[in-house]
Amino acid sequence: MLNIFLRNSFSILFVTIALTGCAREKERIAQFVIPSHAIEAEVKDRNLPALVITNEAFPDIIHRETLVTRKVEEIGREVDQLRIAISDAGNRLLQLQVKNDAGASEYYFLMASISTELQSGSTPGNPNLQDKWILAQNKLNSLAQSAGLLNALATDMSGLASRASYLLEATQAAFSISGAVKEDHKKLSFVSDRTTQNVALVNRLLIRVNDEIIRRTTYLRTERANLQTLSLGIANGELYGQSMANSLFKKAMEDGGKSSMPTNITSPSSNSATSPTASLSSRRPLVIIHFDRPNVNYDQPMYTAINKALEKYPAARFDLVAVSNMEGNPAQMMLSSIEARKNGEAVLRSLIQMGLPLERIRLSAASSKDVINSEVHIYLQ
Repeated sequence: MLNIFLRNSFSILFVTIALTGCAREKERIAQFVIPSHAIEAEVKDRNLPALVITNEAFPDIIHRETLVTRKVEEIGREVDQLRIAISDAGNRLLQLQVKNDAGASEYYFLMASISTELQSGSTPGNPNLQDKWILAQNKLNSLAQSAGLLNALATDMSGLASRASYLLEATQAAFSISGAVKEDHKKLSFVSDRTTQNVALVNRLLIRVNDEIIRRTTYLRTERANLQTLSLGIANGELYGQSMANSLFKKAMEDGGKSSMPTNITSPSSNSATSPTASLSSRRPLVIIHFDRPNVNYDQPMYTAINKALEKYPAARFDLVAVSNMEGNPAQMMLSSIEARKNGEAVLRSLIQMGLPLERIRLSAASSKDVINSEVHIYLQ
């Protein structure tokens, strides 16, 4: 009985082990079996056409870098830097112009205020007017300093103009370099156009700077002379007008520097012009100042007469003769001569303060029996 039980148990165990082994073998074999749908997909892929048409953008064409390519990139960077420098120079010019306009407005306001008070009447040496005159002088000095900055800007602009011309020549020379490709010449043409624009721009700015310098130099020269004349007006408490040097300059510009002198005016080489003791009656004086009393007020009439003469004869020169009385004993004649020379020097200082250049005035002395008190005569040469 026991034997039968053992035999049946071993049989069942054997069958179980056999069945388990078969299941594992099937799983192992299934790992290597390719499904039929995968085989069909692979066959379809192998039948794809050789040419595939797509809507996607073509890839960029990669060019070979040449010597001209590197040269174009170098010039392009320098052109960009030049454009920035030109823009900065233009901003500097604009800032200087704005600052100059503001300073000029303040200066001319002070000048107009002083002239208005002198026109309506003022006391000699008015301290309020003197303070305004000092402020006006400081404003004019500031404008002169600004003119110096303009000169520095003009120098920088000249350097930029030279740099732009060099880049244009370098760009044109790059076209003749061997080994370039078509794309290099296209880039060179673009860089050449930008360089040409920079050359035109920097030249235009340089012209503007030079014009501004000329304008400022002219009115600074004019206003310095006007300040000098205005100072004399404040000291005497009366208005004279613009400096005679400015009238002379303006007239010379209008006439192109040409002027005619009257034929009856004695030339500097004649005896009457060179000899202090020559007869005064042979010449007709433009101005006669009689010092027959203290504090003779001669500035305004003398200014008017000299200014009219300069308007008619811009290149005119003047003889200033201090005339003394030749009668009496030697001591009296000496005193009279000293007094006449003193008065002549005072008139000379007034003419210089009015703006008449010193090189256009010749001071001399003479004596005459027709003169009672000392006199100063002014003649056209």
